[in-house]
Amino acid sequence: MTFKKFFIVLILLISLPVQAKETVNKLNYLNLDWWKNYHDEILLSHLQTLYTNNHDLKIAALKTKQSEENVRLIGANQLPQVGFDGSLSRVLSGAQTEFGSVIIPEYSQNEFLLPLSASYEIDIWGQNFLNRKSAKKQKEITEQQERAAYIYITSVFTANYYNLIKSEELEKNLREIISLQTDIVKMTEKKYNCGLASIHEFLNEKQALVKFEQDLNKLVENRKILNNELVVLLGLKTDKEIEHSSFSDINCPEVPESLSTTIIQYRPDLISSENYVKKTGLDVRVARREFLPKFVIYGNLGFNAYRWNRVFANETFLSNIGILPSWDIFSGGAKLARYRINKYEYKKAVESYERTVLTSIQEVNDALVSAKTTKANLIKSNDDYSLEEEKHTLAEKQYTIGDSSKLDEMKSNIALLLAKQRDIASTIDNVIATISLYKAVGGIDYTNPENL
Repeated sequence: MTFKKFFIVLILLISLPVQAKETVNKLNYLNLDWWKNYHDEILLSHLQTLYTNNHDLKIAALKTKQSEENVRLIGANQLPQVGFDGSLSRVLSGAQTEFGSVIIPEYSQNEFLLPLSASYEIDIWGQNFLNRKSAKKQKEITEQQERAAYIYITSVFTANYYNLIKSEELEKNLREIISLQTDIVKMTEKKYNCGLASIHEFLNEKQALVKFEQDLNKLVENRKILNNELVVLLGLKTDKEIEHSSFSDINCPEVPESLSTTIIQYRPDLISSENYVKKTGLDVRVARREFLPKFVIYGNLGFNAYRWNRVFANETFLSNIGILPSWDIFSGGAKLARYRINKYEYKKAVESYERTVLTSIQEVNDALVSAKTTKANLIKSNDDYSLEEEKHTLAEKQYTIGDSSKLDEMKSNIALLLAKQRDIASTIDNVIATISLYKAVGGIDYTNPENL
């Protein structure tokens, strides 16, 4: 009687749904500490929204969760498999059956078979263990792909954010230029009507105005496109303009003179490539073990009765256990082909890793050169703007003392505003270059000596 109760409880426990604990360890690759170097609270607020709403980041996170579940799925092969294969049937015998001198007449009867079946593959060669290690490596690769998505999307967002500031500032400055150029055209037209200016001079000024207006249209278009891209990246459903800081509040981290090549070790593509080499190496070992025999322990435990009211009687109890060896002696060369496929994939992974190392070094060096160049150009642009300011100051003085006309002073002011246009572009280009360098080094703080 005790055994019956135990068996019934066991069946009830097996039939209960098993709920796996949801992983609460959420990977966070946003790296807000780095973006604080730009001293822009509005940008940090946008990045928090980006982290919460961006659909590409959500997809990357879901891929990581899928890889975690795949590890659990493959790990299940290392555990015993228990199932219930019951049978309720009615046996009919049409004619009498003879067993030697024993004659069994025509009969019919019910059969109730309630067994638990268990099987367990003995992992003698460590094949299931290696499969699970391979799945773990794939999970690590997926995690690095998620990290790469964070680095890429946040870099794209911040670059577009500062380009939006650039477009708005350039647009504001260009409207001043257009206002001045409009006055210059009117004054030149008056001079032309008075015979003090040639038709070529008048047409040149009108042509300059048209060119400035074309540039303004392009800036307005570019600003709207950038705003639309930022809205999509933030996962917002709005047509309003994104809030941003003013041009005068822009700051960015300093660019180091040099970077060690060891900094590439933080790049997600390099880490993924290294893990893929290890994964394919494990796959080769798994494929090699396919040539070896397998051993499965199996057993049954349950009841077999011919009347439903005697299903759990002592005499209906049945059980068996055994070992099932299996060995595919000939499979048409499928196992050998699978082994060679994995072996070639491993060689490809090694070559890909070597290429990734070289490419990573090149991208870091290129990004560093670009950042240093844009910094140098910014310094020259500041000098150029300072020179234009001095020239404009002289032009104002000359106009004040009557040594030049109002038209000359206005043209000098336009030259100053054009120099400002170049200075605005150089300032933002310098900021974006630091973002590109951050992306190239793998999303780490390259100003921190501990990371070098």
